[in-house]
Amino acid sequence: MRKILMLILLFTGLSLTAWGLSIYEIQYTTFPGSDNTYPSPYAGKSVSTEGIVTATNFKGDGFFISEPIAGAYSGILVQDRAANVRVGDRIRLTATVRESFGMTTLQDVSNLVILERNHPLPTRDPHHFPIGRAMEAEAYEGVYAKVRSVNSVKTKSSRQRFSVSDGTGICSVQLGSFGDQTQVRNLGSQFSSITGIVSFSFGEFSLNPINSTDIEVNQPVSVQSRSWGKIKSIYK
Repeated sequence: MRKILMLILLFTGLSLTAWGLSIYEIQYTTFPGSDNTYPSPYAGKSVSTEGIVTATNFKGDGFFISEPIAGAYSGILVQDRAANVRVGDRIRLTATVRESFGMTTLQDVSNLVILERNHPLPTRDPHHFPIGRAMEAEAYEGVYAKVRSVNSVKTKSSRQRFSVSDGTGICSVQLGSFGDQTQVRNLGSQFSSITGIVSFSFGEFSLNPINSTDIEVNQPVSVQSRSWGKIKSIYK
């Protein structure tokens, strides 16, 4: 009986190792940490996970993967310049969870396997974005997200970075993060929607369009949703 029990425990352990952790489990936390950036509970640990590649060549430093169904805590940045992956790949990998300038990432990647090519991308239209609450904004770090019916209100340091508002909050938009050279030339431009990957740097969250098709100008929409606004102020 003892031998059978040991075999059962061994099999269970192998099964858990094979499945690994979900992206949600890696990202989700209610602990703000010492600097209010909500570090992963697995920071510093080696984990295995699976995901669908949603964007590549993020600042030349890596790519994003997502759960099959997009939503809160469903995306994460993999910092690996050498990985030969493309959008739509379903992959499995082992990596170390690390916090990089307040953003949870997967680094020191090993055992990366492409399980499937041309997998359908996750749902790319989350319902709402929070305003003024760090915990809600944190939940969309690494997620492909959207703001609707917004106007550009000011630039930040260059034409590649600007802010938009829907009248209830301000959202930072960072262009060129994936190599696309799209620029917003005029302040006050109106957008029906802007989509992109949510990232965190310099004390605030920003929306990073992947290419020019992620920016829709002056197209009427019937439903307006809020942006998550200028998050930087809530960390002070």
